Amino acid sequence: MQSALTQSRFFWGPAPIVLVLLLAVAPAQGLAQPVLADLQARARELQLAEHPYWLKLLHFYRPGESVGQWSSGSDVVSPEFFLAPKGRTDPQAELDATLAGFLEPAGGDPDNHPRCRLTARYHWLREHLPLPELQPGSCPRFERWSNLPAAKGISLVFVSAFLDNPASLYGHLLIKFNTAAPHYGHSLLSPTLNFGAVSGPEDSAVEFAVRGIFGGYHGVFSDERFYSFNHVYGERELRDLWEYPIRFTPKQRERIARHAWELLQDVRFTYYFFLDNCAYRQAELLELAWTDATRINTPRALWAIPVDVVFKMQSRRAEDGKSLLGEPTLIPSRQRRLMRHSAGLNPERAEWLRRLAKGESDPEAVDFQRLPEESQARVLDALIDYQQYVRNGALAPEQQALRTRVLRRRSQLPILPEPTDPTPPKPPTGGTPPTRFRTGAVANADLGPALELGAWVTYHDLLGDATGHLPDAGLVTLDLRLHVRQDNVTVSQFEVARVEKLALPMPGIPEGAGWSWRVRLGWERRHLACARCRVFRLAGGLGKAAAPVPGFQAYALLEAFTEAGHAAWSATTLGLAPHLGLRWMPVTAWQLQLEGGRFHGLSGPKVRRLRVRLDQRLTLSSRSDLRLELEEREGREGRLALNWYW
Repeated sequence: MQSALTQSRFFWGPAPIVLVLLLAVAPAQGLAQPVLADLQARARELQLAEHPYWLKLLHFYRPGESVGQWSSGSDVVSPEFFLAPKGRTDPQAELDATLAGFLEPAGGDPDNHPRCRLTARYHWLREHLPLPELQPGSCPRFERWSNLPAAKGISLVFVSAFLDNPASLYGHLLIKFNTAAPHYGHSLLSPTLNFGAVSGPEDSAVEFAVRGIFGGYHGVFSDERFYSFNHVYGERELRDLWEYPIRFTPKQRERIARHAWELLQDVRFTYYFFLDNCAYRQAELLELAWTDATRINTPRALWAIPVDVVFKMQSRRAEDGKSLLGEPTLIPSRQRRLMRHSAGLNPERAEWLRRLAKGESDPEAVDFQRLPEESQARVLDALIDYQQYVRNGALAPEQQALRTRVLRRRSQLPILPEPTDPTPPKPPTGGTPPTRFRTGAVANADLGPALELGAWVTYHDLLGDATGHLPDAGLVTLDLRLHVRQDNVTVSQFEVARVEKLALPMPGIPEGAGWSWRVRLGWERRHLACARCRVFRLAGGLGKAAAPVPGFQAYALLEAFTEAGHAAWSATTLGLAPHLGLRWMPVTAWQLQLEGGRFHGLSGPKVRRLRVRLDQRLTLSSRSDLRLELEEREGREGRLALNWYW
């Protein structure tokens, strides 16, 4: 049976040709209104206002469909994006006004005409209605920006997490438009699309977190050449970037580019850190590749995570049946390049790196220049990256003078191939997905056995597979655990957030490691001998970590904590808790962590508590592991749990 769209086209006969001719002369002969009425009638006949693609172009959702909005309408909050007064909530009114806008005279600024400003709408409607074809040069700014004839692909760029900035705890996503244009064909010159919150330069991290969580910012799309993002993320913030080519057809790439242009016209959304963020909006843009109801984002979800979008894209199939994402390319951060250079140094070269970095020798000294040229080049390459790494490009005058001598000497030496990673990192999609469900058995010396059910929203703990995550770091949010017994179900733990970083010295790098730190907040049992004695605890601390031998780490943290069993100041304890910990990886699939801490209250209800935990993780696959957890905290408890990640 033919669809309504096919039937309507069949019965039109010569009508499209007549309409196109009328459109060409409509403004001059006063025929715009009859032509517009006929176009609007045909659009209603085809029910274009309810078409999934039209709703995508408007970012229109029914209540609860979108992550960040619960009213019936568009997620776009910019009134300029709509041509009808009620366009944000009425797709039909916006379609009628859009067709009227397309019939307006071009005027003196063609780039500001709806046909050019809303180019994705125009070209999609032209596939269903007899609108005139735009001639080359009709939209000069868009044509110059998109350069569609030279377009050769689109890439999804995943930027690894950055714990020093709340906006980047979960990583970031960029969309990169690759081109074969002669002047912009290099990858670093490719136009790249970003989505982020418009925050003030004076906003503190706390203010950003609070306003970002509760929708206190607008989110906008912006574009720059890729080298700008590579400099900010890779050079300054020391974050790896993974570029995944997307196997879209040329027509799919064109749809995305056209709507990207629409969004770059200062179109604003309400930004939510966990909801309407870069992950959600970039995925929403990629959804424009399909004209049907295909979605990447999960309807009615409560969060959106950058790496989750990468996993979802990888699971989709291109037209050839292969994964929609191609093999990724690592764009290493300056820190990773430094590690590559230093890892390839033998003991003699490593000693020279230390001496030069500490100012105990000079690259133009006679004894250094007696080394073979390859050795000199390897040492100086590592030194150049080292200087940038420790000073982030801000060098004191004497350091700048040393850098000048280093570069002068390096220019006199042969060019060497870049060293490779001794253990090449796997891409983010080679690790575990961010969401976890667990089920297991509990043995408690005082409360007896129980069934444990649990889930966390995100993301990765210190024992987890570090693939695609920051090494020696953990970020866990909304970790809920329930204990089920014959007569009750109790909340054993609800950890709102835990962020931790062990700062370990890099092998062969003279600069010492920075501070290790940890912040955590949530509810847990006061001790293990009770089921319902929960307290709220907020703790944070600093310390140092060391790796005396490969695969073995030790750390010490001094935490300050506050805990309360009731919402009253008199029930609140403030105190300190020194912690010691060990991490060991006997083999790749097996990791252990032993940690002990003593809680000492300084004010409020008395707290004197010792806590010791031994956690083990056995990797079963990229999406599952087995955990054995033994804990002593005014009671003893053991847990054996199976975790699934998705």
